[in-house]
Amino acid sequence: MLNRSAVVVRYREAFRDWLRSIGVEEEEFEDHADKSVYLVAECDYPQDREEILRESCSAIFYEEVSAWHLDPEQYPDFNDFDLFRAWFETEFFDMVSDALDEPLTKSE
Repeated sequence: MLNRSAVVVRYREAFRDWLRSIGVEEEEFEDHADKSVYLVAECDYPQDREEILRESCSAIFYEEVSAWHLDPEQYPDFNDFDLFRAWFETEFFDMVSDALDEPLTKSE
C-alpha cells in the first residue's frame, strides 16, 4: 500500500470548449481518453478531499493543459480552483496499492 491517494481527472465540456476556443481541432481531443490519474497526498477522510485537491490543482492543471503543447501565453491561471472544478470532474480513491515489486520511478 502506498502512502498516497489517487484522483481521477476527467474533462468536462468547459475544458473541451476552451480547447476549441484556442484552436485545438475537435478531432485531436476526441481520440484522447479524457481522463488521467494522479497520486495526491493521502486522504483518510472524505471531508479532506477538497483541501487536498486545492493543494494539488495547480500541478494537475499544468499537466492537463501542457499536455496539449499549447502556447504558455494561452494558459489559464493554474491557481483558480473554481475554474479547475468547472473544467474537470474528479473522483478520489483513498487506498492506493502497488501490485508490482519494482520501485516507483518518476520521469520528467
